[in-house]
Order: sequence, then C-alpha cells, then structure tokens
Amino acid sequence: MTATQAPVVTSPVLLMDPVVLADARTGALAGRADLAPAITELRRAADMAMKAPPVSVAEKTVAPPSGDPHDYMSLSIYWWPDSSKPDGLPYLQRDGQINPEATDQSRYDGAKIVRMVGSVETFALAGFLTGESAYSEAAARWLRVWFLDDATRMNPSMRFAQIIPGRTEPRGTGIIESRQLMRVVDAALLLDGTPAWPAADQAALRAWFGRLVTWLVGSAQGQMEGRASNNHGTWYDAQVADFALFAGRADVAKHALAQVGAKRAAKQIADDGGQPLELARTRSFHYSVFNLLAYCVLGDLGDRVGVDVWHASSRVQRGLDFLTPYRDGTKAWPHPELKDVDYSAELAPVLARAARAYPEAGYDRMLVPLAAKQSALGSLKLRLGVFGSLGGTASAPPPWAV
Repeated sequence: MTATQAPVVTSPVLLMDPVVLADARTGALAGRADLAPAITELRRAADMAMKAPPVSVAEKTVAPPSGDPHDYMSLSIYWWPDSSKPDGLPYLQRDGQINPEATDQSRYDGAKIVRMVGSVETFALAGFLTGESAYSEAAARWLRVWFLDDATRMNPSMRFAQIIPGRTEPRGTGIIESRQLMRVVDAALLLDGTPAWPAADQAALRAWFGRLVTWLVGSAQGQMEGRASNNHGTWYDAQVADFALFAGRADVAKHALAQVGAKRAAKQIADDGGQPLELARTRSFHYSVFNLLAYCVLGDLGDRVGVDVWHASSRVQRGLDFLTPYRDGTKAWPHPELKDVDYSAELAPVLARAARAYPEAGYDRMLVPLAAKQSALGSLKLRLGVFGSLGGTASAPPPWAV
C-alpha cells in the first residue's frame, strides 16, 4: 500500500505494555526481521478490514425500548425462546449455549461492537507500528462513526445491553459487554499526536467516556453490576478504572482499584485458588480464566497510578496457580466444561500479564509453549498486552459470550 508516513510518536497506553510497544514500533520501522511476519499479518488484517464500512448502533432495524436508535441494544446470548409458548416469551436460560439470534446485526449491536473494536484496534496498531497514516485515518473514521458523529453515535450507557425478550426487569449484566471498549481507549491513545486524530476528537472521546463513567457509577443498573459477586463485578471495576483514567478522573479510578483485594479477590477466590462461582458454570475453565484476566487488567491499571492490585491479595496468584496445571491439556479439568477448551488461547493472555507482575513464579516459562501455538501476530499481541482476540488459533467463544 502507498501511504503518507506519519510522524514517529510514543503513546501513554493504559493496557498495552508501552515499553514493548515502543520497541515494536522501532523494530517495525527499521524492518527488523524478527517482526516482519507479524507486521505482514497485521497489514493483511488491516487491509481486509478497510474493505468494510464503519458500523454504527444507529443502523438497527428494531428500536430499543427507549425508541432511540442511538441506544446500544444486545440480546442476552444464553437466553432462548420458550418452545412451549406460541410467541416464545419469556425467553429461558441455557447457560453456555449461545443463541444465534444474538449475532443478528440488523436487530442487535452485540456483534457490531465486537467488529468495531477489533477493526479500530487493528487499524490503530497498524498505523502506530508502521507509521502509515491510511491505517490511522481508518481507525479515526470508525471511532467518529461509533462515538462522535451526531447521526450515528452511541449514547454513553448500556441500558439495553443483554435484554431478555419477555422480561422487562432492569438488569446490570449487559454492562460486561462494554469491557471491549477498553481496547478502544488504548487504540485512541495510539492515535494521539497523529494528523488523523486531532486534539478536539480526542477531547470529545474522553468526554464521551466521562459520561459513561458517570452512568456506570451513578445509575441503578451500574450499581447492580458493581454489586455482582462473580466475574461481572471484577470486569465492572476494570471498566470503571480504565474509562475514568482516560476521562481524566483519576480519583474514581484509584477508588475502584484500591478496593479490589478486599472487595473482590478475598470473596471470589477460595484458599485453594478455586473460584466457586465460576466453577459452578457450565464453562467453568473459561469463566475462571476470564475472571482472572480481569484481575490482571486491574493489576496493570493499578500500576499506571501507583495502586498495587497485584499484591493486595495473595488470592490472585493462588487463582493463577489453580489453573496452570491444566495449561497444556494433559491433565484433565475436573469441573463442568461444555466445549473443548483451547487452553493455550485461554490462558496465554493471563500468563503474559502475570509474568511481569510475578517474575519469580515461572509464568514466563509456562507461557513459551503456549505462545508458540499462536501466529506471529498473536505472539506479538501477547507481548504487547492486547487482551482481546489474538488470532492464529481456533479460539474460545465469541468475545461477547459472557
């Protein structure tokens, strides 16, 4: 691709590792051989994504209960029509079994938010590492459509996330879907200093996330999710901390981070490292890892503002040690799991973060064979600290499957 070269910049990202990121950029711009396969794969993914137009919540053909198409709306993925009722209502739960209705992008936004986040992250990373402005411009275009443009923007709330047809009581559980937006925050930070993303756009996006933080901590639904005793509560804290830091509300972030040890880990993780509420799920390994990933994200966010989440409770490391014996699939997982587990895809992002926090634990050695199963780009993403889809393996459930 022929493109204008953007100026070299550094970025104060929140979730990616800034040291690895800077080294990767320097190496990519210098044509370093060890990075070439990953950069080639990244370019290919970005070029493919550029063939599609940006997506928007305002494209739905079915309005949310508010009547405002700018409100995000998704279907709770484990709820299905009641076959004994003519209209199928109210829907019934089948834990761990994904209702394909949830992926209908003409009616719901769940699959669209995944597309948007993945595309924006790919564009921003490609633009940052290669210096090619066309990628950064694509990231900026998608961001404006989803968050900023009057005709297409999303309202900063998750009021109608994971609705259940036939059930109208307020729920907070859908808030877990907006955790994906933490990847958008890092993508926007990668765009800082580039012509594609003026300071006014960054300020507008920070303000949007500031309003989302206000809704998360102040709304009845947000407070419900904050009281959740399983992975939903942990990911709620991670979102509040990340979005508040981006929005310039460090006091809110520090408050959330300071409570993680006593409020979450001490109650969620048993003395032996097991997580009873996650082990009770039909996909117990997946949800155990999923919750620990939230702790690792909180640990990295704490490092940004001087709050030591990693050592606030020894139970976080116990939770890791409870899972690592099963990392290569040779030891049978003794708890419920509906589907075959790709242990490397599940555990690798957790171990990549934990290895930096607990250098004596040997997680770096455990990670080596797991990372080797990834593609070149997937391995680079592990080093960078990208917490979403790595690519390069047959993976776990879709990112909204929670």
